[in-house]
Amino acid sequence: MAPMGIRLSPLGMAVFCLLGLGVLYHLYSGFLAGRFAFFMLSEPAAGGPETPHGSAPGGTVDLRELLAVSVLAAVRGGEEVKRVREGNVLNAKAKGKTREGAEEQLTTGDLLSNRRMFYLLKGAFPAVQINSEEHVDTADQETVSWDHSIPEDIKQKIQPKEVPAESVTVWIDPLDATQEYTEDLRQYVTTMVCVAVNGKPVIGVIHKPFSSYTGTFM
Repeated sequence: MAPMGIRLSPLGMAVFCLLGLGVLYHLYSGFLAGRFAFFMLSEPAAGGPETPHGSAPGGTVDLRELLAVSVLAAVRGGEEVKRVREGNVLNAKAKGKTREGAEEQLTTGDLLSNRRMFYLLKGAFPAVQINSEEHVDTADQETVSWDHSIPEDIKQKIQPKEVPAESVTVWIDPLDATQEYTEDLRQYVTTMVCVAVNGKPVIGVIHKPFSSYTGTFM
């Protein structure tokens, strides 16, 4: 497995993906700190629009392409997170409580990032199951296209590898550290994508929207 961008612990990333559990990393000034939060993703998010590229029902998925789209999704989601924060239009509200009893916040940044990330991934790979920490409103679909470009660093380090589409599951966290986000503690905020094949973690992406720093694991 080859890390790119930043060094991510393979063990930590494995726990992050395994059986639908996310290890939510916070990056402190360019390196990982031992601050973890866990979330369980249960019901699959509702399906989005299908497009002719990417995977087809019953077809295959190229994991190198999926990594490229995952990076793009994390970055695009991060753009929404940053735009909302800098425009100070968070519209924060409580969506429930954490396991520890603390109030859990939901903002416009969460929702817009979630929509952008979900529909980009779903549009590129319609046959792949995509789970999100936030609810996906199918009445508010967005067409987000992928131009099939793959960053050079991914091309150089990762070989194409096709797997059955039905074996792939993607999890997204459109805005980790929402509480810190509402407090304008920007250095803790991330967007994330995790991919598993037959329950085994194979791809992880963490993006810091306020520093444009992206770490990948495959």
